[in-house]
Amino acid sequence: MKLRNEHAKVNLPWTGGFRRATGSIAAVAVAMSLLCACSGSGREGKDIQASSWVPYRLPFNHVVFDLKPVGEKDGWAVGERGLILRFDGTQWQPVESPVAVPLFSVAFPEPGHGWAVGADGTILEFSDNAWKEVPKPDRWHLTSVAFTSPTDGWAVGERGSIIHYDGTAWRKVPFLKKVALNRVVFNGPRDGWAVGNQGVILHYDGTGWKEASVPADRTLYGIAFRSADEGWAVGEKGTILRYDGKSWSKAESPVERTFLNVAFTGGKDGYIVGRGGEILALRDGKWTPGGELPTRKTLYGISAGSDGRPWVAATSRDIFRKRY
Repeated sequence: MKLRNEHAKVNLPWTGGFRRATGSIAAVAVAMSLLCACSGSGREGKDIQASSWVPYRLPFNHVVFDLKPVGEKDGWAVGERGLILRFDGTQWQPVESPVAVPLFSVAFPEPGHGWAVGADGTILEFSDNAWKEVPKPDRWHLTSVAFTSPTDGWAVGERGSIIHYDGTAWRKVPFLKKVALNRVVFNGPRDGWAVGNQGVILHYDGTGWKEASVPADRTLYGIAFRSADEGWAVGEKGTILRYDGKSWSKAESPVERTFLNVAFTGGKDGYIVGRGGEILALRDGKWTPGGELPTRKTLYGISAGSDGRPWVAATSRDIFRKRY
């Protein structure tokens, strides 16, 4: 794989405490140096404490922002400097990337066909066993992508950017608010959600996006649903919000660390990840510390494998998989 060394100018919305995303552009080199200074090197994995997590050492020194298992022996991860990794059932290996800008999110709506989005409105498509860049409808950084089917996809990002894929091309959707959107998820073609800065939560009902009433104003970085009537959003300083099918309300948090993502495995077990290697687990409707931590470094990405076990990606340049 050829990995380019150029740095794109990009705002990193998930770095929260390092720099709040407000639409201004920061050099990724500066953001990464701050990130590394705050999280420590950790490249040798010396801080791994938990036997319940299996570590996968990455082949070089790049941060992973998102990962998606797509089978028992197949998975994808993306990160800074155009990083793309593929899991072969044993290890994560780099594959050829057509860009050098940070990639923030990856999705595979069907086997052998995937998408990744990143800085400067970058959109990549995986087909015919190769990644290629496709025309982009906007120049704003895209931070998250989700699909309801191979012909229905959505991506969100900087300055309230929302774009839609209709099976043929990606097109802009009119802005609701010019505030950074950090994550998008869909429960179905007519039930989508996006979260962002200033506590913004948007809902898509099949006809358009509308702003939801939210009891918080802190930046939200992650959102996930256990069912259509039970959703969770997480963000700055231990913020946890719960959706009951009708409205959002504040939920109790056992810590005040910034949370960066939330996910459910098999629709049942829930996990929140964030700074300091923090992992919370959902037990009896309450979020509690999830036991031994695989690392003390910041955790960005979390996703469930086909066996229901979670995968997490850390700024220590490691990927971890729950052993059981």
